[in-house]
Amino acid sequence: MTIVAAYLVISVLLYILLALKCRRNPVFSMPKSRAVYLILTYTWGLPMALTGLFTGAVLMIMGNRPVKYGWNICFEFEKISWGVSFGNIFISPKHNSEELKMHEHGHGIQNIYLGFFMPLVVSLPSAVRFWFREIREKRFRKKLKKEYDSIWFERSASISGKKFMSSLRWRNDGSDTNGR
Repeated sequence: MTIVAAYLVISVLLYILLALKCRRNPVFSMPKSRAVYLILTYTWGLPMALTGLFTGAVLMIMGNRPVKYGWNICFEFEKISWGVSFGNIFISPKHNSEELKMHEHGHGIQNIYLGFFMPLVVSLPSAVRFWFREIREKRFRKKLKKEYDSIWFERSASISGKKFMSSLRWRNDGSDTNGR
């Protein structure tokens, strides 16, 4: 019980510290090496990475095929307009979703920094916020005044993902960023 309480307290404090830090600089930098990224994903970022591996395995069993996007793996679907990230595996719409894919890649970058705290500091607040906005806009037809990236963890994911993908394209290191 003490471990759970400590985890919750540390998660709340980390959330507050990051919210304050990300007002000035919301970018989480990607490591220079893909190997370092994957090692951090599957060690420090293990909770989200395991969720991603399980989700990816289920999707592949159901007949879906992943594509490579940056240093991550993406499952694309025709009939969705949202994305979700689990470590270095994410789900996104198939068409017109470059911004969203960069954003989800950014959540993968956050995962290597936040690790075991990612579920409570970013993932759960992000999911709750997304579905609250969806229900409010669709069910109650109330347009929200704040844009999606108005909260630190979403803005940070968008900026970090865009920065990494533009550096990947600029380096032209042979990586095919769109998975084709």
